[in-house]
Amino acid sequence: MDAATVESQYQPSMHVPSLAPFLEAYAARGVEARAQVPCRKVAFGDGPDEWYWYAPGADASAPLVVFVHGGYWRRLSGDDGCFLFPAAATAGFACVSVNYSLCPSAPLDVLVAQVRATVARLVAGVDGGHDGARVHVMGHSAGGHLAAMVALTEPAVAGYVFVSGVFDLEPTRFTTINDDVRLDAAMAARLSPLGAPTPVRPGVPTVVTWGAEETAEFARQSRRWARHWSAAPGNRAATVLAASGRNHFDVVFDLLDPATALGAAVVAQVGAPV
Repeated sequence: MDAATVESQYQPSMHVPSLAPFLEAYAARGVEARAQVPCRKVAFGDGPDEWYWYAPGADASAPLVVFVHGGYWRRLSGDDGCFLFPAAATAGFACVSVNYSLCPSAPLDVLVAQVRATVARLVAGVDGGHDGARVHVMGHSAGGHLAAMVALTEPAVAGYVFVSGVFDLEPTRFTTINDDVRLDAAMAARLSPLGAPTPVRPGVPTVVTWGAEETAEFARQSRRWARHWSAAPGNRAATVLAASGRNHFDVVFDLLDPATALGAAVVAQVGAPV
């Protein structure tokens, strides 16, 4: 691909009339959700960005949905991921929306470490209100990448949902996104889940999904990640879904909506007994 094509394929905002309505929807739904569902802000480290919103389940046996927001590692926050709280509560799930530092203020290695630390804490059941053996990690876009980086090192997560993720970072180096993320070739290789050995997670269910209206490159990366995951002996084959009628930014609204194919698959996965 030439430079213009790479930029277009990896810039989802070029394929919608305007990005602003989606960013406004994330923020507004997050505010509404925090007013509607009992939740608290929890620090997981000493840094100002090291926190998450936690909406406990009805009791300590509830499964937990951990959502890692997107924004290409350089925008949005844990406030925006709270839009999932009402649907999670309706389904009987606890829910967390993870915050992390943003590039270029912090290097991507720091973001990876922060999300891994959050998930490790939640798997340990530190905050109560959920079953630590039933933690399901979901990441969207850049959050899909961060969720995959968790999968490389965290053996105790019960399930994953990877939404429109970036699993090979090399193309990102040749886009304007890299003005902030500042990847060099060595970093892109080290932080690419597709460049790592296949995570061996026997029996752990996964959903790999993207919006049917996304670019060919986002679809290709997701399909490659699904194959990579499914290739390990003992791993369950990933459930692969292209969400009909959805683009890169609104696909997340299907995540816990049982009236959609994606939402039905996710709710069934999270709600399944261990």
